[in-house]
Amino acid sequence: MNRVCLLVLIAVLSACKTQKPPENPDVWKKIKLDFKQLDADGLAGPPKGKVAVNYEFCIPAGEKYWRQVHKMDTTAQKNSGKGRVGCKDTQWLIIGSTHQKSYQRVLFQLASLPFVERIEQVYWE
Repeated sequence: MNRVCLLVLIAVLSACKTQKPPENPDVWKKIKLDFKQLDADGLAGPPKGKVAVNYEFCIPAGEKYWRQVHKMDTTAQKNSGKGRVGCKDTQWLIIGSTHQKSYQRVLFQLASLPFVERIEQVYWE
């Protein structure tokens, strides 16, 4: 009898797993990159001249926001200035790279943060 109860309990608990909420497809609208130009490694360009694509976004100037972003994106770097995204004086300009594992997932997670308004491609001039 105890075995039966144990099996029933295991079955009930496994059925009660917490489901992740569905991803919000509108998050992708915050990312202004042309994914068609990027390969699986996050590189763009001709076969013998592929390069990483950089992106930028603003976060509130604060260490807790920076830690949250850097945990998601280890390529992220804090920079001075406003960038093309027009960071305010109360924000930090963050620049990251597509040349990383699961770069699309990283970008989605960054764009999902409520304090990230948009992510733009960097055009180095």
